[in-house]
Amino acid sequence: MLVTLSNAETYNKQPPAGPPDMYPKLTNYELEDLQKTAYGQVLGRDYAYTSLKLIGDPCPIEIETPKPDSLDGKFVWSIDGSNNTLDYSAFHLLLSRAAIVEYSYSFKPKNSHHEVRTMDCGGVCMVDGNIFGDGVHLFGNSTANVQNNPDVSWIDVISNSDEPLIVSFDPDTIDKKPSSHASGWSIKFMQTLELMSLGEIPSNKSGVVIRDGALFPICATNVDTVKSLSKALKWDNKFMICSSKRISESTLFVELLMNPQNEDLLQYYFPEQNISTTILKKLPADYLLLPKILSPGQRTPFIEAIPRSRSNIPRECPELTPICCYYMRKRAPHTIIRLEFPRKYLGNDLGQLEWALQCVAWQHELGTKVPHVQEFADRQCQLKSEVQILKNITANTLLERGLETLEVYE
Repeated sequence: MLVTLSNAETYNKQPPAGPPDMYPKLTNYELEDLQKTAYGQVLGRDYAYTSLKLIGDPCPIEIETPKPDSLDGKFVWSIDGSNNTLDYSAFHLLLSRAAIVEYSYSFKPKNSHHEVRTMDCGGVCMVDGNIFGDGVHLFGNSTANVQNNPDVSWIDVISNSDEPLIVSFDPDTIDKKPSSHASGWSIKFMQTLELMSLGEIPSNKSGVVIRDGALFPICATNVDTVKSLSKALKWDNKFMICSSKRISESTLFVELLMNPQNEDLLQYYFPEQNISTTILKKLPADYLLLPKILSPGQRTPFIEAIPRSRSNIPRECPELTPICCYYMRKRAPHTIIRLEFPRKYLGNDLGQLEWALQCVAWQHELGTKVPHVQEFADRQCQLKSEVQILKNITANTLLERGLETLEVYE
């Protein structure tokens, strides 16, 4: 697409055209999602959850290490993503990637015990349509007029195209910065790729899939979220557990204990300590409470948590309702991760679910901040080298066309 850039003489003679209308734009609702935490809490005093329900006994539970025999012939996967943008005054380049890492466990030696696959999506966010010449119309057919479909599936759009996705900037929204819109698109594409990656997990292999982040990605569309997670629910030989280290953004226990109906629960965790809801209101997130509730090697009881920002998904698909817990690493440093999985798993073989959680906890012992396989996936999805290469190519192209002043310095 960079080959179709106008030269300075042509571009400077044309009046600014603004962003083209034929390409999709982010709505105010989607821009507001960017301001929310990973778990849907917005800026201000709004609660992150419409419903929180403790499942079973409130006592923390020890998680054992999975037996070696139970791992023989099994697989552990991790899915993680990254994104980046290159910002110029008339356009923004979008880069998104998801990585799938597969660990294979066997008593028998193999030539390789791991595999890595990546899924990429590149795009351009238009700010001034005149910056590109007529040749740009050879691109962008996959996104033209997509905004006219309120139920668009970006999984379908990305799957059916091998060209850069062209999107647009809308100045009539709550955020006037084009770079914010570009970042929003880049995150949306990354989270869509992470959901698409679930479909790349081999159906004939059994084990556990560890996906980075919340069960419901905050920027992916509900259509794509339901489509991907519903397919994962049909697996009969593996479980999907979502894992995140972002407990500084999670208010699961703060909101649960602030409910007046859970006063007994508050006294259970903090007996004779005069902890009140007034004090809880002052706490920013769960990371201040969890070290007082958990001991190394323990997880919290399960909590059914319906996020306010995605409450319509559990309403339409109750089996996808998130079930959450925290796990504290046995080894120092005693880092804590948040785990989520669909409610349907509670109605399946609970022994297999417990085994899946043991695998995640064991991988967390091998890692540090997150499970080891997740750390490896995080390294595989990085875009630093691609960003640098593309930055050099773009700078050279702009210089050749006399448009080097389009670079943005922030």
